[in-house]
Amino acid sequence: MILYEPSDTRLYWKPLLMRMFEVLFLAVPFLLAVVGARSVGGRDVAFSDPAGKAWLTVDHARDLDTAAPAEGHRLRPEVDTESLLRNPATGWMLYDDASGAVARADEYWKAMDEAARKHASIFYLRWRWAEAEPEEGRYAWLYDPNFKALIEGARQRHLRLAFRFYVNSQDNIRQATPDYVHQAGAEGVMEDGAGKKLWTPYADDPVFQKKLSAFVSAFAKEFDDPARVDFVDALGLGWWGEGHHIQFKNPANSDQVLRWILDTYSKSFHHVLLGWQFDTTFGMRDDEDLAIKGEDYVYRRDGLGSHWFSAAEKAACLRLFPRHPLYAERCYWAGDENTPAWAAKQDPEFGSRFKSWHDMDSIAIDQGLEYHANTLDLRTVTDVKRFLTYPELIEKFTREGGYRLAPVEVACPEVVKPGDDLVIRHAWVNLGVGVLPDYNRRWGQKYRPAFALLANGATAPDVRNTWIASDAEPGDWLRGSVHAYTLRGKVAAETPPGRYKIVCGILNTRADGGPDLQLAIKSERIGSWHVIGKMEVKR
Repeated sequence: MILYEPSDTRLYWKPLLMRMFEVLFLAVPFLLAVVGARSVGGRDVAFSDPAGKAWLTVDHARDLDTAAPAEGHRLRPEVDTESLLRNPATGWMLYDDASGAVARADEYWKAMDEAARKHASIFYLRWRWAEAEPEEGRYAWLYDPNFKALIEGARQRHLRLAFRFYVNSQDNIRQATPDYVHQAGAEGVMEDGAGKKLWTPYADDPVFQKKLSAFVSAFAKEFDDPARVDFVDALGLGWWGEGHHIQFKNPANSDQVLRWILDTYSKSFHHVLLGWQFDTTFGMRDDEDLAIKGEDYVYRRDGLGSHWFSAAEKAACLRLFPRHPLYAERCYWAGDENTPAWAAKQDPEFGSRFKSWHDMDSIAIDQGLEYHANTLDLRTVTDVKRFLTYPELIEKFTREGGYRLAPVEVACPEVVKPGDDLVIRHAWVNLGVGVLPDYNRRWGQKYRPAFALLANGATAPDVRNTWIASDAEPGDWLRGSVHAYTLRGKVAAETPPGRYKIVCGILNTRADGGPDLQLAIKSERIGSWHVIGKMEVKR
């Protein structure tokens, strides 16, 4: 059962219906439960969230799937609501946010080690293009030892990667676009850098477009890799790469520039998620219709915890969820001890509540949870030091932010024979406010729940006794409902008699290098699998 449309953009609901989405989506599970939701293992699945609120069951079984497992038992894994789960496209992010000097890898990872190992899931490198390609074809990932060391430090700490490369020099210590682009004849304008004027190319300059397209293509050849990379910001134009104040030689070329930058990234990245900063110079309608819906980008928005996250942007965020989840960023207020008092004078929405940094960060996290954020920023070394003084805020988003998937009941036989038909009834929840972006066309609905028999001492199940629930779509699972399914399989005829562990997981069925998922249950974990019970095979 699909509660919202797949990635074919021709199927999007009309605008009025999209605005009603939140109401409809909440209503559907309750209606289904009332009009005849079937139970797992012959009984209703009773599940409550940590606050005690009961969730109702959405049963995806067809009539022919109603049979409960013969001689079965019900397994109820203990749900884990606290632990850090490092899964793709969700969690806390650490930044090297280089409007100043880029981080030195040894110093950076020494300062970030505790946050990286205990709290974060993603390392986000946001650099000037000029740092990534100081000379034409001299790419940082090939020739810059510091870039390599930053990436290697993330790998050692089991962090996935995210990137933005920006071209505008506003507020920067040095020119953001490589000088070779200027020397090749690209025209531009002088912007206000950090204490001096710096050159920025016109976005509609053909020399600039040709050079940037070549850079993006080369970058994608190295980093369109879901084994390592979570997402790439697919814009990079305007102030700070956020799409504000884009400079054109001829403003009439705006549509051409938008189409060019969309094509530049979309034709280069086929496996890694792409993000689009919302509310750009191009306008909200084009941001939504052409970038987010048209090219299937995730919704990127900063300014959380401030009035800069406007009512129109909030409405768009809810309208686009869950098909296009929010990858959020707190408002940047700088970083000294006087900032809260200064910010209180600047912000008309929250200023009266800004008494301390704790207040400011708490409000930003609450907004992230309210608007279904998959990711949020611990950010730079300075920010992380502050956050570590109030770990309860870090833990709050770890528990509730993004997606957090768990099986809550599995009904299956206790004893089977080789060659037997097998029925497994299984029910799942998402404890987080976000969503697994499995419908995104670059992922292609690749994640599926699976079950298997694991022999004692084995590190992976036999593929012949591995069963994938092909009709169970984790991208449908939103907080507030239990999703139940029936899986039919067969025990391999060659299975030796004995006692086996029953294991479950959510597997990447595309085999594109991306990881399988960690589940939010307290159980023994063996590779991609979580042990949930035992089953005996008898002749």
